[in-house]
Amino acid sequence: MLTPVSGNKIEYDIRTYRNHRTVVSDKSEAPLKIKVTAGSVVGTVLPMIYLAKKQNAKLYNIKYGLKELLLVSTCAIAGGTAAGMLAEKEHAKQKLNEGVFQFMNAAVPALLCGGLLGFSKKFKSLDNNIFKIGSTAVGLFAGMHIAAALSNKINDPLDKVPDRKLTIKDSIANIDDALGILVLTKVPIAEKLHFDKILPVIFSWCGYRAGMSN
Repeated sequence: MLTPVSGNKIEYDIRTYRNHRTVVSDKSEAPLKIKVTAGSVVGTVLPMIYLAKKQNAKLYNIKYGLKELLLVSTCAIAGGTAAGMLAEKEHAKQKLNEGVFQFMNAAVPALLCGGLLGFSKKFKSLDNNIFKIGSTAVGLFAGMHIAAALSNKINDPLDKVPDRKLTIKDSIANIDDALGILVLTKVPIAEKLHFDKILPVIFSWCGYRAGMSN
């Protein structure tokens, strides 16, 4: 409802309408957010339980290698994507596409960084923190663009729609790869700040983004 506000000239304050529209929008999205959050959290926790049992460790003390990172991130994204697709069937295709994008954005940089860091094990002259951090930066930057190109090709092989572009949020999401690689290489700062404890939260967020996409 538009509310008249003042004077001889009738004017209307549209702020009431905007606020109402925002509240309605938030309420309509609330069930979806709850379901997608639950899906991404379950997708994150289940592989963590498996890894903890396998390693005979607590959930917060899991030792992450490249395989463990890929397992948890993949399951988190799959959980959020599946929950979103079930909750909003009319946007299932878009959510699946975003799920593919998020998976590639998590996996490709990690694999590329892992490959580059493999050189530090083969050549002692490269076994230092400077090379490891530099390799991580190069791997993340190149991996993100390769991942975007691959996911666009998978989701739209005939190139009928505009390509999904990298965003600032996507770059932030790649913090999981950066932190994960630092954990893998045992860079002192990663061990002191316990970066491995943050990884599951970031994986869940990637799953949430995929599930909420429309």
